[in-house]
Amino acid sequence: MLFKGQCHCGAIRVELSTDRQPSDQVLGACQCSFCRKHNARAFSDPKAHVTLTAADPQQLQRYAFGLKTSDQIICRQCGVYVAMTLADDGRVWSVLNIDTLDERALFTRTPEARTYDSEDREGRIARRKARWCPTTLVGWPAPTSR
Repeated sequence: MLFKGQCHCGAIRVELSTDRQPSDQVLGACQCSFCRKHNARAFSDPKAHVTLTAADPQQLQRYAFGLKTSDQIICRQCGVYVAMTLADDGRVWSVLNIDTLDERALFTRTPEARTYDSEDREGRIARRKARWCPTTLVGWPAPTSR
């Protein structure tokens, strides 16, 4: 199944390809201050695939905090938090804010609270590579390896 979406103004577009029904998808609610302030419902599945397209690359804002192992992707124009990305060795993985999808209402499971405060840098990167979605970036500046 293919689900499409975008930030509010359309500068950053999203495509999620997954074999599982939306109602079967496990969603997360990261407890970090960034995700809580955005009330994000996080989607990650290593068997799915995400494509993030910068329709207007000038509006793409990357933000990193904490261990700086990933970039939060925010639209400069409309302020929507779209995804979090990790780039390493020429590959990209992401966790998607499911509320950027047009059919977000189909993803009905209550998000599970998740806390990652005890992870060190290496452990966090390893978990993300194992659990996040393989991702293709279209129209973006080359990601920075961490």
